[in-house]
Amino acid sequence: MLIGNFALFGATGGRTFVEGQAGDRFAVRNSGATAVIEGVGDFCCEYMTNGAVLNLGSFGKGFGNGMSGGFVYQYDPYGDLPKKVSHDSILIGSISDDGEQAAIHNQAVHMLLTWHFAETGSAKARWLLENWESEQHNFVYGMPRALLLYQDSDAILNAKPRKELIEELASALAAHQVRKFKLAYRDRKAVLNGRVPGYGETDTEDMFALLNNYTVLSMAQGLAMARVPNALGPSEPAVEKAVRNLLLTEDFALMSKLMRHSRDAVDGYTDEQLAVMIAAKRLADYTEALSRRNILSMDSPGTYGWIIHRHARNIEKIGRLPSFEELFAQRAFSDLTATARTSRV
Repeated sequence: MLIGNFALFGATGGRTFVEGQAGDRFAVRNSGATAVIEGVGDFCCEYMTNGAVLNLGSFGKGFGNGMSGGFVYQYDPYGDLPKKVSHDSILIGSISDDGEQAAIHNQAVHMLLTWHFAETGSAKARWLLENWESEQHNFVYGMPRALLLYQDSDAILNAKPRKELIEELASALAAHQVRKFKLAYRDRKAVLNGRVPGYGETDTEDMFALLNNYTVLSMAQGLAMARVPNALGPSEPAVEKAVRNLLLTEDFALMSKLMRHSRDAVDGYTDEQLAVMIAAKRLADYTEALSRRNILSMDSPGTYGWIIHRHARNIEKIGRLPSFEELFAQRAFSDLTATARTSRV
């Protein structure tokens, strides 16, 4: 053994290559580090949330217990992993299976092996690389069940009835629209930097956003006018202040209006389409959270491969993923048309 218990506890990034064994609870609560080791004790990768760990040697019980993110890889020529892995937490599969996901993990393991050999000169890594054609069949990957349940459209569809699918997507649409105004107020900038419609411009992302901004602002102004005594118009300072407060505090009445609008906007989609759009939204949130992490280095090859694979699957299922601006604008078009007809009457 070269390193003791709890090595890489809570690691957030970087790379570790050890030509030797670790003790118990290796990489517990790892949230971004990449590691290759040649033997571990009990509870390897317990409560891991991100990163990648490849173990080339022996292992103990509780492998992957409580994992919610990241990917683990195990050289398992005797098929012992299923007896020691935490099946409640992770799913296991062979990197030599057919399918894109197995191919992603196959490449990840080969890359990690190559890095490990380059850094340590490990005899075991060299032998595995030299005999890759036959030995790749002995490598197993483990992925968290939580990742699949949260970001896979089929799992989402099985877990949620239509009402909950609509509610989650509608909540995200409403929050997205309000967030634009909150950021503009915070930065003291015009929404969309003061962008105005171009002549003949239709069905573009900017045009959808402009239409949605008008819709949200109209809702907020209507509520503000009703609450400000003797208000004569939306340009009054008291009304403008009330509009600002409504948006910044995400006023219940305003959010209720936006939620009704959002529910109507997505109600025409099938359950499968709703599940795919929710999966895409969750995946985008996950990707953004990873990009915001303040660390010097994080590889996570399996995680990024998962993101690419999931995105491709979502597009494959429904052909095209409409943006939040386009989704919200579908209802805004009918509202705007109704308003125009009323004003003419």
